[in-house]
Amino acid sequence: MINRNTFVVLSAVLFLGDAAFVDTLTQCGLKDTQCQKKLFQTVLKERSKTGIPEYNIPIFDPITLKDVNLPVLDIANLTLVEGKIKGLSSCVLNDFSTYVDSGRATMDLTCDITVSGNYKAFASSPLIKATLGGDSIRGDGKVKIKIEKLNLKFDFKFTVNKRDGETYLKGKNGKLVYKYEVLGKVVFAANNLFMGDQDVSATITSMLNQNWRLIMQTIGGQVMNRAMDRVKDLISNLFDHIPTKYFISDDLSAYVTN
Repeated sequence: MINRNTFVVLSAVLFLGDAAFVDTLTQCGLKDTQCQKKLFQTVLKERSKTGIPEYNIPIFDPITLKDVNLPVLDIANLTLVEGKIKGLSSCVLNDFSTYVDSGRATMDLTCDITVSGNYKAFASSPLIKATLGGDSIRGDGKVKIKIEKLNLKFDFKFTVNKRDGETYLKGKNGKLVYKYEVLGKVVFAANNLFMGDQDVSATITSMLNQNWRLIMQTIGGQVMNRAMDRVKDLISNLFDHIPTKYFISDDLSAYVTN
């Protein structure tokens, strides 16, 4: 049972946690994109490993993955049984802009991302027989995918709401609209890939690395959707829980819609 003294202590801890975070924020003008970029770069770097529990923001580096299907063209069915996406904390924020008139925030990031974990795979296709001389390939082991210089651009839509005398940016429902491009390269590594009793891990990963642009057309969307869901949660929770007065210097009263 929680007694009165314990309740007071817990309340104080939560209050100080909130105050400590908002006190680290910088007020930026709506047109000051450099200030906005620096602000969110700092949040991304300093809070990615811990999350922000007081605002329901979990750790977002690494991002945990479970039972993610990664189809490799029409050749193989690969499932990442358990894995992680690492690297968001080291992303370079190229741009962050807020457009209150149209209810949009845009972000441009460049990251080096690593996806790794335990996988299971099965492949059976005429290409395998033509290339390797076997009917099928099976796999059950470790996989790592390194994505160098991944550029991400996305839009976040919001409205300005007022609660208890304070203005907030409320994210609209729906998925985060984004697009991505690999400016560097993608490197695959995997073990325990077999054709019959023969370990063909080196041969298969070499083929994947030679054709990584084609492979990313099918597996890239699955990985990016998981990462972008976490980025959306980050932005949505920050905007929805923190009054704009802590990070926007302009008066937003004229933009309130509720």
